[in-house]
Formats: sequence, structure tokens, C-alpha cells
Amino acid sequence: MVILKTQSEYGHAPPPQTPYSIITNVPGWDLLKSVREGNTAPFAKVVHIYPRLWPTQHARTLSQEIAKRVGLADRACLMYLDPVMWKYTASHVAHKKRRENAISANKLTFKVVQVAGHRLYCVLYETQYARALLRSWGTPGLPVSVREAEYFLENIDGLVEVPFHDADAPPAPTWTPEGPGHEPLRQLIPDLLRHGAIDPQKVKCQSKDVFLYPSGMGAVFEAKNILQSYLPGKTNVELGIVFHNTHELLHEDSAGGWKHFGQVGAKGIDIFEDWLEKEASEGRGVAFAIVEFPGNPSLESPDLPRLKNISEKHSFVLIVDDTIGAFSNVDVFSQSDLLLTSLTKSFNGRSDVLGGSIVLNPLSSHYNELSKCFAEGHHNQLFTKDACVLLANSHDFFERAARLNANGRAMAEFLHNSMTEQPDSPVTFVQYPSLLSSKANFDAFKRKPTQEMPNPGYGYLLNVNFESVETARAFYDRLGFYPSPHIGGHVTIMFAYNMYMFGRDKEEAKALRAFDVLEESVRISAGLEDAQDLLDSLQDALNAAIEVKRGKKTSQDDE
Repeated sequence: MVILKTQSEYGHAPPPQTPYSIITNVPGWDLLKSVREGNTAPFAKVVHIYPRLWPTQHARTLSQEIAKRVGLADRACLMYLDPVMWKYTASHVAHKKRRENAISANKLTFKVVQVAGHRLYCVLYETQYARALLRSWGTPGLPVSVREAEYFLENIDGLVEVPFHDADAPPAPTWTPEGPGHEPLRQLIPDLLRHGAIDPQKVKCQSKDVFLYPSGMGAVFEAKNILQSYLPGKTNVELGIVFHNTHELLHEDSAGGWKHFGQVGAKGIDIFEDWLEKEASEGRGVAFAIVEFPGNPSLESPDLPRLKNISEKHSFVLIVDDTIGAFSNVDVFSQSDLLLTSLTKSFNGRSDVLGGSIVLNPLSSHYNELSKCFAEGHHNQLFTKDACVLLANSHDFFERAARLNANGRAMAEFLHNSMTEQPDSPVTFVQYPSLLSSKANFDAFKRKPTQEMPNPGYGYLLNVNFESVETARAFYDRLGFYPSPHIGGHVTIMFAYNMYMFGRDKEEAKALRAFDVLEESVRISAGLEDAQDLLDSLQDALNAAIEVKRGKKTSQDDE
């Protein structure tokens, strides 16, 4: 029996550690909860972490260097290639969702610098206001990457400040040039979409239909902005439980309004359709609806053909995010007008670079107009070295995907079976595509077997619900997987996702419980370890949680 333990110090990535590593090791349920409640001290010593959360490694050094060189060394600095981030940040810091941390935009200082031929749009602020800006770096997904920051630091002596007169009319951006990895990436993605396709005639995309981004959230943010211009004044709709940053972005930054339908079973879609009919009768409409297949972390798989038919009837754009299902397992392109994927996850698989993609569907009724909109509105922000790393890491995608599928399913079934096979098991429900009532919806879009991928599967992500917060905490604190906000990496990762992401807003947490988004849960992302080692480690953690449950029962009996 092998009980896995993390192989790195607190705040450090698993081997191999590099400045680009995006997994961390921050153990402890209560520690994570304290961070959620505003205590940032535990993260002060964190070295590696998901770089979309805040500037890390070279990006942190670059921010300090820029602040010093523009004469504001006592301030923090966030840097972007896209000037739209000035307007977004000014709105973000003053938004009511910032609660007690909200500040006026006049607390921000905007600067433009040019280094190595790139214009950077900088937001500087006094560190006491950090909590107001914390998610402004990550939610839109457009931060300067670690490799890009490294390049700028190598050329920092050539930095010059670019004068301007009006923050509402900043100097024109330079963006960043494409390199040798961009076009091969754009060619590879359609090849993957055709691989094992259910009906190859419905996958007509070419490399010109693929748009690359510096992160998956960058793809969400840019798509939202383009689609709001394409169908102005209309509502943005979120279907099911989607990634929290997507949820947060749409809630806060939808110009024509936002609507969330948390349930995507048959009854939930009935409610959505009735709402659409009412909106249409009153002269209102929808710009786009976004749905994940399957959802994160609910793992529910919606009825995509029905949603596609509804989108055509009501003339809105249907965005399908297949990040969790992955190119290796699900063929959902035909059901989308726009397919969105975080390339950071299993596509990359080595937890050392961020990236995202959007693919326009040539068979969509919106295709001609969307092609024009994206051709005009898209500008490259994926740094050339990051594109090359994504391309290089994808070479063994199918081999890794098969291992991730097998490990994910083995863990899900083990924990599911514990409910009946192990006395006093604290597990109450395991969310995994093959174990849910929506399995038939997933199965309808599983890819055909191929030589490279003989057994397309149900993916690497599962969410485990417990009978109490106490048993969930005991399980989490004992389990030797990496506690980190990432999925689809080379090692198995766990995160108290629902507790951390949704727990602070009590009203939101209460509303989401109706959709099985429970605080007393642990999200697990399978890695490439030996399957039996994973199961032995789960059993060890289950034993700790069982002891807590039995202790609670004894205490109750004594009363």
C-alpha cells in the first residue's frame, strides 16, 4: 500500500519546479477558509500558484520594476497588453460586489510604458487597496504571462514611459507578435475536433476559424465583449454551474444584463425556454448563452441538441465550453456556434503555461457575421513562447488523456461504492459524468474510438459531497493530493472549491445549494499517478473522515 504525500514544501509546486509552475501546495481546510474570509497572510510565502490569481515569479518582479521606473515604487502594479483593462478595472474596484473593499477609481493611477516593442497598460495602486483589485487581474484572464514578463525584464533597460492626456483615450496598443507556435496550434485544434468525430461532415472548421488567447478566461472575456457588440443591449445567459470566474465575470460585467439558470435538466431547460418566450413577447432578447459540457464542479451534462434548437429559434449565440470533457472525449462542436476551451488544462497537461481557444462553427447561422466580428476584434495576446510550450506539451495528449480518464473514473467509482460498501462512510454523493442521471447526455457526444484513443472516457474531474463540513474537512486535511486551484495537471489535485469560491457570499451559497453546490465537498482532479496508489490514498483519508463521523455519533448518543 502506498499513501501519497505531497513532494514539495508549503507554497511550492510539485516536481519539476520551474518559475512557470502553476500548481501549489497550500494544505488545510481552515487555512483556506481564513483566506476566503480576507486573511491573505497564509499566501505571503506562496512561491508557485496559478498565475491568473495575481502576479507571480517574473510577473511580480516586473510589476515592482515598472512601479519603480515610473516613480511610484511604493505602489503595486498590474500590467496588460489590452487598454480595455483600464475601463474594466475602474468599474471592478467600485462594484458593489467588492463590499467593504470597494474603492473609487480615482484611487488608481494609470500609466503606459513601452518595453521591447510592447505597450503595457499599467494600473498602479496603494497596497492597502489590494483586496479591491485582487480579482481584476484574474477574472478577465488577460494578465502578462510569466514567460512574457521574463522577456520584458531581459529588456527592461529600454523601458520608456509613453505620455497621454486622457485615460479614456489611451495610446494605441501594440499587442504581441505571433511566433512559430501560433499557426501550428490553430491547425492542430481542428484536427483534434475531427479526430473520432461522430459525424465528420459536421466539423467543417479550419485554422482560420481558431482564435487563441492567453488563458481560458481570456477567451471568455474577449468573446463576451465581441458578442455584446454583435448583439448589443441583449442579455447574457449562464446555463448550469460553470467555472466560478466565468460566473463572476458575467454577473458583474454584462452590459445588457445577466441571467443565470442553475439547473440544466429537462425541467430547468423548460424554465429557461418559458423565460425566453416571455422576453421575446416583451421585445427583449439574448446575446449569448454559455454552458459547460460537463459543468464545473457539478459535472452535469446538459441536453445540447435541445439547447441548440432553442438558440436557433431565439437567434442567440450558443457557447459550449468543453474544457472538462476535453477534445479527447467529447465531440460537441456541432452543437455550438462557438466552442471555447481552456488549453491550460489537459491539453497542456504539464501545469506550466496558460492558454485558451475559441473555434467558430462554419455551419452556424451566425458564422458569417461572427467571422467578421472576430477578425476585426481579435488581437494576439498569447506570448510566442507560451504558444510554443502549449504546442510542444500537446504531443502526448491522447496518451495522457487516457490515463486521466482511467484515474478519474477509478477514484469516482471507489468513492461512490464506499457509500454502500464501507460502514459509516461519510460520502453522500459523487459527482462524475458516468454516475449522474445526465450520463445519457454525455454518452450521446462521446467520440468514436480511434487507434490513438481507443476508449474515450468521462474525464479527470470529480466532486465528492460529504454528510458534514467536519467530515469533509477531515478527509481534505488527511488526503495527500496537492491542495491547489488547478485541474487537468500531471499530478492529482484537490481543492475545497465550493467552500472557497462560493462560501463567503452567504446568499449565493444558499441559492446554489439547490443545484447541489455544497460547501461540504472536495473537488478532485486526477493526475498521472498509479491508480492503486490513488485509491489507497483515498481510503486513508476516508478512514480519517469515518472516525470523525463516528465521534460525532458517539457524542450525540451521549447527549
